[in-house]
Amino acid sequence: MRYLQYKGVIEREYKKSLKKIMFDLCVNEGLTASQGAKKLGVAKEIFVYWQHHYRYERKQLLFDQTVNELDKLQDVYAEDVKSIDLSKPFLYENEESLRGLEELIGRMIDYYKTVHYNSKGLAVETAKLPMYEFSRRVVDRYRNGVLLEEAKKTVIT
Repeated sequence: MRYLQYKGVIEREYKKSLKKIMFDLCVNEGLTASQGAKKLGVAKEIFVYWQHHYRYERKQLLFDQTVNELDKLQDVYAEDVKSIDLSKPFLYENEESLRGLEELIGRMIDYYKTVHYNSKGLAVETAKLPMYEFSRRVVDRYRNGVLLEEAKKTVIT
């Protein structure tokens, strides 16, 4: 028999499309090619062909999942980017103070969000964004006194 004939036999037996059958076996049940072929009663070569055709091999599934996640990355900062104005002047440019540091951190966060959005999440330099977001949290904790309290608890008396 040919692949198409096997397909017809399997679809009649399971009363659903081969794609749905393969999805159930490969994705839901996580069967290997040998296990799936045995369950369907077909040669392993046929099962592997169908698995490849419907992109249900483990590596293909992982690749497709990664591509879908990358497509979603651009949307992460889509709303934030609309309100970002990187051309506005610095208010505390000539000041070496906590206010100046906060302003610079905020500007760098805005810059990296814009780069992230424009590159659809693929720019390597956006890896610095979490560092600046962390820095902002540290400054906020300092302003709220939480950092001082934490430091006092760690001092050995």
